[in-house]
Amino acid sequence: MLTTSLPALVGSREGRYEAWAEDRSGAFHSLGRFDAGGTVTLATPATGTANVVVTVEPPGDADALPSEQVVLRGALVGDRAELRYEGAITQSDLPLLAAPGQFTMFSPSDNDSLGYPSHEEAGIWLFNMDPARTAQKDYYVRVTQLQRGWTYEGWMVRDLGQTSEIWLSYGKFVPDWTGALNQPDDTGWGPFSGVLDFRRARLEDFPGDDWISNPLHLPWPAELTLPLNLREKDAQGRLRWSHVITIEPASDRGEPIGAERPFFLRPYVDPFGDLPPGVARTITFHPETLPHGSATVQ
Repeated sequence: MLTTSLPALVGSREGRYEAWAEDRSGAFHSLGRFDAGGTVTLATPATGTANVVVTVEPPGDADALPSEQVVLRGALVGDRAELRYEGAITQSDLPLLAAPGQFTMFSPSDNDSLGYPSHEEAGIWLFNMDPARTAQKDYYVRVTQLQRGWTYEGWMVRDLGQTSEIWLSYGKFVPDWTGALNQPDDTGWGPFSGVLDFRRARLEDFPGDDWISNPLHLPWPAELTLPLNLREKDAQGRLRWSHVITIEPASDRGEPIGAERPFFLRPYVDPFGDLPPGVARTITFHPETLPHGSATVQ
């Protein structure tokens, strides 16, 4: 019997869950597939099972091997396994960091031409503008290293949690061996930064994007105008934008601009706020959003 907090997947886009018994030789044996969390009854693991593993299998998958998107894992002790994301999504049984650092309102792509400040409210970048207030005391945000089946992705989200919400990706990224985010993400300056060679032109040494113009005529939400104002408020004076860092299947790398959709792993969520340029915003960890579970052999 398997009990998890896993949410339902969008089958046509995200696939299905599959549970596996890993024996002491490292071989995997499927226990069955399922579509959502709760309690499900699956095949009984064979004698000699060392670990129970839950993966996300992509749409159309028909092979007998687990995908790299391992979402839960636990050692079978007696007749029970406690399933955790640590060691499944992250490397070496590491937890996700509770205090990664800061995100910053900034628009470097046009500061050379227009000076600073320019369209600062149209950009979001991951670096510590006020390093003295961070655990690391330097300019680089730090996150936990992930297993190779996963990647981080950054987003700005308008009207988060509402039916009208709009998710704008600012790229996928992974840390170095120390956990530091000291390289650009896979969209560089950003496809809407106004920089034509946005992935390779003189890049910043950290993830982020600007949303200033659309010279490449890429798909863009009709509800939004450029440059963005990430301090935008609705008619009632409520701030509309949130900053989110998700964990995504690494197989999503290279997906078309405008086709990005968030996965359910959303450990870092913050309102963008109405702070002026030059003031750092703290990244907040939400451990309650992460999956957990247990498996019992009956």
